[in-house]
Amino acid sequence: MWMVIHMARPLSAAEAIRDKLAEEGFLVRLRPVSRAGAQVEDAYYELIVPQAEAAEARQVLLDLNLFESP
Repeated sequence: MWMVIHMARPLSAAEAIRDKLAEEGFLVRLRPVSRAGAQVEDAYYELIVPQAEAAEARQVLLDLNLFESP
């Protein structure tokens, strides 16, 4: 099962985070989240990883300062 670990926008930011996590060895997918009238580049994207890796992937995001802790 896949789990959302972060949401990002625009697409370029989501791809950059995905690439950093992939460099760290995580399997990461992007899933677009629809917004009425949003252009592809300006839409939000969910970063999803296998559930077994979710906690570790979120910690890597924090360690690399890719997002702030809630």
